[in-house]
Amino acid sequence: MDHRPLGHLPFIALVLAALAACKGSQTDAPWLTAVDPSAHAAYFPLLGTSHDPTAPGSAVSCSSCHDGSTFRTFRCTGCHAQPATDAIHAGAVAGYAFDSATCFECHRDGTTGTINHARFFPVGSGTSHALACADCHSDPARRADLSTLDCASCHSGRSGFSGAHAGVSDFPASGATSGDCLRCHGDGQVHQVAAHQARFPIASGSATHDTACLQCHARGRADKTYAADFGSFDCTDCHANPATDTVHQAVSGYAYASAACYQCHSTGSGAPANHSASFFPVGAGTKHDGVRCSECHTDLSNPTDPARFACDTCHLADASFSATHTSPASGVSILALRTASGSTSTLSLSSPNCLLCHADSQVHAIASHPSGGSSLGRSDHRVAGCITCHSDRRGDKPFAARFDNRPGCVACHSSGTPG
Repeated sequence: MDHRPLGHLPFIALVLAALAACKGSQTDAPWLTAVDPSAHAAYFPLLGTSHDPTAPGSAVSCSSCHDGSTFRTFRCTGCHAQPATDAIHAGAVAGYAFDSATCFECHRDGTTGTINHARFFPVGSGTSHALACADCHSDPARRADLSTLDCASCHSGRSGFSGAHAGVSDFPASGATSGDCLRCHGDGQVHQVAAHQARFPIASGSATHDTACLQCHARGRADKTYAADFGSFDCTDCHANPATDTVHQAVSGYAYASAACYQCHSTGSGAPANHSASFFPVGAGTKHDGVRCSECHTDLSNPTDPARFACDTCHLADASFSATHTSPASGVSILALRTASGSTSTLSLSSPNCLLCHADSQVHAIASHPSGGSSLGRSDHRVAGCITCHSDRRGDKPFAARFDNRPGCVACHSSGTPG
């Protein structure tokens, strides 16, 4: 029988209650302070990665990274040692330092970071962006997320930035995002509007081809889906059908395709309506019916330059073409060219020389010459050469010889025509 005073009972009850409470707390919450691998993903992914300590045969343990007195500190350099780490990063990664905290800034997801940054956006020594990763990536753990990039904070404050973009009609005047920047500057480059004029003239405020970059260059790049592909262009977004087909019904070789548009409109201007007799007949029923513009014009930005024509490319492929001009049956020296000094040269079978005689696509037969048929009158004129006598040029086509007037004689008869 317990003879202790009853006054001790409340104290014993308190002790028992405290023990019960301790037991209950151990059941409700673990006493361990370490985070298990599955929950570690909130800090640094482990499961299924090269850092997984539970993987069969893994040499990684908690102490591999956390070798201090607290799990709040970590060490990357125990496994990722120099000089191998320096060799990968030095000179290529701006802001690199062989330091665990710096490692974590760029490798928060535990990936090896083998992305070739030059392929995405050139950074580092020698580029215009010799910056540390965190200068552009507000969240290094989401480096591929454009919304975490910060282009505007640096560039918007630069002198000339607003003025340089004021002439680009489809660039947001205010509130531009990094995505807007990278759409046109996916390689860190700056495409000058002035440099575009040599490829295709554009002008701010133009009613036809304003500087709306992304209206013509609407396609995204295959390697960088966020960036516009300036190697491609789209004319048909503005020049739609059926109107475009209607305008080009009489144009040989016409196709409703942007590449075909550019072949004839490389200057952005309209082209002659399928030529005409005043240019060079190519319409239905002519000898050049069905020939595409680019088959004759090697440079469509200079459509009237005879040196940019390709007559010889097509016609020299005809086996009989050369013989017809160099040794015709009539014996006429078609390509001979005499001068007042008495010297004689031979015209080459080139496009400019083709157009001298065939500026209207016609073929002047020697037999149809008005002075004596194939004999050309006096036999010694047969060796003179067509252009020797027809030395004048046409007013409508300065590159063409004039055959409708009296020939010039002074090249051979400088002292007068013999009787």
